[in-house]
Amino acid sequence: MELNENIFKTYDIRGVVGKELDPNISELIGKALGTLLIRQNLKKCVVGCDNRLSSPELSKALIDGLLSTGCDVVDVGLSITPIIHFLTCISKFDAGVVVTASHNPKEYNGFRIDYANAVSFYGKEIQKLRDMIITADFITGVGKYEQKDLSPLYQEYIKKKFNIEKKFRVVVDCGNGTSSFFAPVALRNIGCEVVDVYCRSDGNYPHGIPDPEDRVFMSEISKLVVENNADIGFAFDTDGDRFGVVDNKGVIYENDKLLLFFAKEILKENKNKEVVYDVKSSGILEQEIKSYGGRPKMIRTGHPFFIKEMVEGALLGGEYSGHMFFGKDYFGYDDGIYAACMLLTILDGTGKSLNDLMLAFPKLCHTSEVKIPCLDGEKEIIMTNFAKESKKFKDVSYIDGVRIKFSQTGWFLLRASNTSPYLSFRVEGKDQDEVSVLISEACSLLGQYKSLNLDLIKNAQVYVS
Repeated sequence: MELNENIFKTYDIRGVVGKELDPNISELIGKALGTLLIRQNLKKCVVGCDNRLSSPELSKALIDGLLSTGCDVVDVGLSITPIIHFLTCISKFDAGVVVTASHNPKEYNGFRIDYANAVSFYGKEIQKLRDMIITADFITGVGKYEQKDLSPLYQEYIKKKFNIEKKFRVVVDCGNGTSSFFAPVALRNIGCEVVDVYCRSDGNYPHGIPDPEDRVFMSEISKLVVENNADIGFAFDTDGDRFGVVDNKGVIYENDKLLLFFAKEILKENKNKEVVYDVKSSGILEQEIKSYGGRPKMIRTGHPFFIKEMVEGALLGGEYSGHMFFGKDYFGYDDGIYAACMLLTILDGTGKSLNDLMLAFPKLCHTSEVKIPCLDGEKEIIMTNFAKESKKFKDVSYIDGVRIKFSQTGWFLLRASNTSPYLSFRVEGKDQDEVSVLISEACSLLGQYKSLNLDLIKNAQVYVS
């Protein structure tokens, strides 16, 4: 298989197995990464993989490549991304790699790489790996290999960290992903009664790819929480770094509103600290976070940018897709299980339901993220042209894509995904009428791009929350 340079993304490496990614390419990636690490006097690497059917073979090939350069590798086998992050923070690992494609369809796979302390490996560094493979710029050596399950270290940490008095009845949906091995155990360890749903590992994902941002995926757990008279429901993605939440009445919450929930509580004793969120998030966050005594900051979508902010001292971060980052008393990386446990801790302290507590926050009309298929080469051209055209508007943000603000409550966003072939669109307004006007405006502006399926925008479901 020839190297497809398009698999080297901004945040990670991803491709279709059998077409863009195979064990040979995986081994070359291992050789390039190992060479780069050794040249920085870094040597010890921890490697884990998700439960996709292709992951074990790709993981083995990656490890072979790392070992061939002289890197020492601890292979932890099946793992979620937060556990690899955790191990780079509490153990003497110079780097960590997870073989995963997160929310991509099952035919995809890839590699997410971190340095020690969960510091992201991304951007130019990923492109450097590509260049090293093209030029066969590899060193040779003999590394040491060890296979060891280190997940008990993480589970014990979570168990000791959270002291919850109430025995919450919790519905957990892992969508047959890798989180199935870890999320139910962690929640039971802190005293929850767990009703597990699709928590049997199956790399075919017979019920669809687990994606907490997807309302269709969340709809089943919404029903089951009510049917089981549960206090709350949590859904986790394939590699465990994202979560979704349903309250006791079956209400599904977007992650930007959950960020407000966490910010309101955590800022009580941490005034004037920074809370970061991405460009897809609600316009109400800025004023609400200020009212809690925090300093709001909108940033680019993507975990490396959040990790950078957390390293620089941010208190809390939330990405609309379900990533939650905790700088207070944690390591600053995104962890769906930790976020779920933290939410339960707050509920335990208040004695109130999530539904009751969420009533305090303002409500607006909005769509979820609308994903418009667009080829990788074309989406950059469209975004460049759209950015030029948007300059006629008074209030436009170019932090990540184009976010046009039309009123105190009304805005829409168009940005290119850095992980998949689509453009991301989202709109918010004070009511259905304003949202409808903004959707019409967006479709008018985008109508010239004939390859875009604008019906996805026109027919997008509008929610109030």
